[in-house]
Amino acid sequence: MNKHGVVYLGAVHPGEDDYRELTDLLFGARERYLSVRATVRRSRRGVLATEAINRYVEYSFRNNILSNFDPPYDEPRYREYGDLEEVSRLWHERPNRWRQETDPSDGSGTTYRVADGKGPWWVYSPRDRALYSPTNEPREFSPDGALSGLLDPYELRYDELRYRIRGTGSRSFGRGSVAVVRETVEAEAEAISWDYAPLEPFQEGADDYLLSVDAEVGVILRLASRLRGEEFDVFEVLDIAFEEAFAEGTFRLELQGVEFQRVEDH
Repeated sequence: MNKHGVVYLGAVHPGEDDYRELTDLLFGARERYLSVRATVRRSRRGVLATEAINRYVEYSFRNNILSNFDPPYDEPRYREYGDLEEVSRLWHERPNRWRQETDPSDGSGTTYRVADGKGPWWVYSPRDRALYSPTNEPREFSPDGALSGLLDPYELRYDELRYRIRGTGSRSFGRGSVAVVRETVEAEAEAISWDYAPLEPFQEGADDYLLSVDAEVGVILRLASRLRGEEFDVFEVLDIAFEEAFAEGTFRLELQGVEFQRVEDH
């Protein structure tokens, strides 16, 4: 740790306490549970999110990091984000079984992403997409990285971020007598360089990020991307439980009135 209390991942001595604590937590999360069920709320402020992504787009084109797939190849294509509020329910059983159900606040209907871990997967978006693969060939399924990255942080690009551990805290889940309090490690991070932007749920173009990491398991319980000190894209775990036995059929998808099209026929 330098005199300002900032930890540079990959560039500090492995004996540094902050470095060891945070990386052990994040990289080892997947080994500390067999199953997890969680409810996650995502909130986005469209104006700030648009400003953040477009300054990243300008930087990337100016430094030849991004290009377009069709003409004009060398002109920035700006993006616009609206406000967003959605809730997702997640079930994950190691190593590769996933179920995601997401309800957007606009009432457009629940989207699903389900994989049984042995091959078959299903994807459904209301009215326009109902796909099924019996074998995961071609390998087109992956969980939503912005959500799976909270529960399995191993693949996120932490080497492109620098951290300062702010202290410890706690988060409460459940209600009344069954409420569960989970201790947390609170941290602040920022991108070392936009040449290699961090993956979701870290949003591109942010000034910095605030993380609340489960101190026992290492999953991310809250992550906020900030611009000028204002949070503009926030993932927050509302409920979480480990080592539950999931019902038969959790990792299959059947929807009344929906006909799934095999991917190879799509």
